[in-house]
Amino acid sequence: MRADRPAEPSSATPAFRRGAGLGVRFAATAALGMLPVQGVGYLLAVRAIGPLGWRTQAVLVTMCVANAAAAALLAWWLGGRAARRLGRVRQTIERSVKDAGDRERLEIGVRDEIGAVIESVNALVESAAARERRIRESALSDPLTGLPNRALLVDRIRHMVKVSQRAHAAFSIALLDIDRFKVVNDTLGHAAGDILLGEVARRLRSTVRDSDTVARLGGDEFVLLMAGGVEAAREVSRRVIETMKAPLRHGDQLIDVGISIGIALFPDHGQDDVTLLRHADTAMYRAKRSRSGERVFDGDGAEVQRSYLSLLGEMRAGLEGGQFELDYQPKLALRTGLIAGLEGLVRWNHPVRGRVPPSEFIPFAEQTGFMREITRWVVGCGARFSRTLTAAGLDLTVSVNVSALDIQNPGFAREVLDLLRAASSDPKRLCLEITESGVVSESEAAMKNLRAIARLGVKLSVDDFGTGYATLKQLQQLPVDELKIDRSFVTGIQRNRGNLAIVRSTIELGKQLGLKVVAEGVETLEELRCLARLGCDEVQGYYLSKPLREADVAGWIEMRHALYESSRETYFAMLTEKR
Repeated sequence: MRADRPAEPSSATPAFRRGAGLGVRFAATAALGMLPVQGVGYLLAVRAIGPLGWRTQAVLVTMCVANAAAAALLAWWLGGRAARRLGRVRQTIERSVKDAGDRERLEIGVRDEIGAVIESVNALVESAAARERRIRESALSDPLTGLPNRALLVDRIRHMVKVSQRAHAAFSIALLDIDRFKVVNDTLGHAAGDILLGEVARRLRSTVRDSDTVARLGGDEFVLLMAGGVEAAREVSRRVIETMKAPLRHGDQLIDVGISIGIALFPDHGQDDVTLLRHADTAMYRAKRSRSGERVFDGDGAEVQRSYLSLLGEMRAGLEGGQFELDYQPKLALRTGLIAGLEGLVRWNHPVRGRVPPSEFIPFAEQTGFMREITRWVVGCGARFSRTLTAAGLDLTVSVNVSALDIQNPGFAREVLDLLRAASSDPKRLCLEITESGVVSESEAAMKNLRAIARLGVKLSVDDFGTGYATLKQLQQLPVDELKIDRSFVTGIQRNRGNLAIVRSTIELGKQLGLKVVAEGVETLEELRCLARLGCDEVQGYYLSKPLREADVAGWIEMRHALYESSRETYFAMLTEKR
């Protein structure tokens, strides 16, 4: 029964009275209307049959009065019935104005004019109810995913806080952020980004428990509100990470759906929605920086967050102050046994933090847009060093890494040309390495940049090949010169049949397409020999050499080449000795 039903009797009596009043007016009107009719009938009767006796006159008068009374009674009943039906219509309209809840339909009853009015009122009230439901849903749900939005999430967190305080129970908040979402948006367009958000929402709903709340906080951030302690939260988080591993297909493109999760617990990490969400956000950023998938807030979030926020200013100051440098890792040509090239690897020598690894500042630089500044500096350094090597008589190619975001920049090819001219460097001695997910972009700006850079004579390499989902058709259309096999497939290749099959297939694919194939991450002699047997062109890794300081590169290479010229037997013995 509806909650507002008890109020109806108070309005029923006035409605009845109004109905009775309308019936009396109907009856009076009917009676007055009948008197002229009865009088006319009486006169016609007298004229037709002559004067009547008093008995006959009494009978006619009685019939006239009875007819008038019957007409009045019928009019009173019809008027009251109509008034009651109209009263219900009025009450329904009044409730529709005051009450935003579900409304019951009025019974139409007789299909007359009033019935038509009631039907129109039903349609009007239902339309108003549907409109209010849409307004209410849009105010509390995310239009793209259909999930609860921030307003509804905060309300549920506050309700959960009250319930948990009374029951002395714990609950957790997990804040999820999609990895490399900006790359998807910039590379494939916002439509693909929206599809990705919808798919993430669908997977989250299908993975969590029925009692859990899934909400979209905004952008590429989602929140899980879960009953239970840390183990329950971690179990759900592990299931979510596992579910997100399956790639999303967008046309011919497969998109990796990586995710980072930060967890905060009530009451350990906060006792209100603001604190819990802030600490979950801090834990999420730590998970993203460490690439650990999920992280539970550990109590030192305020310091970590301040450190993270100060990182951008420190990077800018470091780049301007000469704290960044490129170390170079040699590449060995397996056919000749000589050094064929170098890869420049960016390093940050922080005055307080020490030597900061790229895994800590590169993801942050990509998220904040500072990667463009780092890339410009890296390409400039690589171009200048290739000129230095050429002047020293070393015919080597210097490779440097550029971000997938860089090739989306319409002016990137022009920037590369300007840097080469400023360094007076031969474009053929420079190679740009771009991750597989970036180089197979279908963006028009990216393809224009790749073709323009290739026309300059600069080589292009597909870095971390095998970790993305480049198709044969895409590789055929790209102006690339080299495939680099990711280290994850090289490690233990002689023992892992799966890795062996992937590497063999990649080398064969490279030969079919006329591309050079480079294997990175070679750390043992067994891996080196296996790659040589498979026909790999070049290798790099700690087995050959750790990254060298720029000042040490030329001497290291010249010593090796001198040994090769004096005694190839000694040179290859050194190259293949156990370490």
